[in-house]
Amino acid sequence: MFRKVYPRTVYAFRLPIGIFLLFLIFLLSASPAEKKLRLLIADHDAQAAQSHLQHLTSYTFVNGVVGPKQTLVSVLTQKPGQKGSFIRLDLGVNQIYRKRWVITGIGNVIDLELKRVVLDQKDRYVRASGDSLIFFTNDIFRGKYYSVFDLKTTTYQQIYDPAYRALPGKDVETDCTLKNYKIYHYPVAAPKIELVKDAGYGEDVSLIAGAKPQCPIYWIDDDRFIYPNYSAARDFVTLMLVRVSTKQSEKLGVIDQLPANKSLSRFYTDAEGGLVYVCSRGHVRVDAQRKKVEMLNELPVGNGFTIALNSTNPKGREIKHEGKPIGTYFCDPEQARTAPGCIAFPFEMVFENDHFIQGAAVWTSDSGKWKTLSDSDIASVVGWIED
Repeated sequence: MFRKVYPRTVYAFRLPIGIFLLFLIFLLSASPAEKKLRLLIADHDAQAAQSHLQHLTSYTFVNGVVGPKQTLVSVLTQKPGQKGSFIRLDLGVNQIYRKRWVITGIGNVIDLELKRVVLDQKDRYVRASGDSLIFFTNDIFRGKYYSVFDLKTTTYQQIYDPAYRALPGKDVETDCTLKNYKIYHYPVAAPKIELVKDAGYGEDVSLIAGAKPQCPIYWIDDDRFIYPNYSAARDFVTLMLVRVSTKQSEKLGVIDQLPANKSLSRFYTDAEGGLVYVCSRGHVRVDAQRKKVEMLNELPVGNGFTIALNSTNPKGREIKHEGKPIGTYFCDPEQARTAPGCIAFPFEMVFENDHFIQGAAVWTSDSGKWKTLSDSDIASVVGWIED
């Protein structure tokens, strides 16, 4: 019986190739993937009082290292000879859609690829659906209706279907002209229905310049909403849950020891989707499911970051990432914008009761350090784009 013998040269040739391939795989797996993000910041023009301009700028971060500032587009905040805002990046909450479009807090749309404003209307942005953006108009002169903006054709059209609703809830309004507020439901083609006979006395607006009596309402779904019921002395407020279908009300919780009111109260959802009521006492977490309200000591701002709310630290508010302190700054927590391992916000210098914007404070987990971008001309931190 014969045994087949392979030439040694074959083995000598294969061995180096195998070692080379293993070494190449090791190098590729050991090399960290490049982490690239863009941070969008809006700046007021240095001569904004005369020019009425804001500049949308971009900073590119690669593995925590920031590149030079780039100006993407300049927008006119006020039209010549006209009063009121035109395009504004410093009002409300800006949003970035599909890494390409910036939707401003007043409803304008800026195309980052074309580097121009593609919608200059000022309506409430509701949501996106594919290539369409849905807006809602509620104006005493223009009326109440929904509109759709087509991102492909850049056309803006009113939706005439009276049954269409992109926002939850029904046509409900508060009568704030009475000593005790009342809340009414206005069904289609039917008489109005009194939902809440005594909706409280409303918050104190005497210290707020130009403010009118109000009663903010937050819709949980198409049948249930939450509103604040203030006491006659305005020293406590009860958050109430109302069900339209049954006209039943139930108490969620009480917020007492209210100090003097210096800004209008409001509901909003935080970066993690939690419902928050902001009043003179501070930020309050509202849990309708558990029928519970509680004061917040720190605000979740997304991606594992939190910022202290009622801080007495002389150096500012404490910022944490994954529960670990990373710095202190004077800032508005609601102005912070985050991405995985990244946070940015306008920071302030505080002197007694005066606040002076200094620029944008930026921290990344890749660098583990804080960096200052822009300067006192900063209008807002718009947000991050992950490339």
